[in-house]
Amino acid sequence: MKKQSQVLGQCAPSPRITKTAALLVATGLSVPVFILLTLAEFLFF
Repeated sequence: MKKQSQVLGQCAPSPRITKTAALLVATGLSVPVFILLTLAEFLFF
């Protein structure tokens, strides 16, 4: 198990990704990939 970090003398919980952050990451990755694939299809097919 990981050692808990100390913040100002208190044990801090480990950082966790939230649903909002996961949605932002997924959207941020999917939009450029969609644009690249659309351009590739337009140019080559």
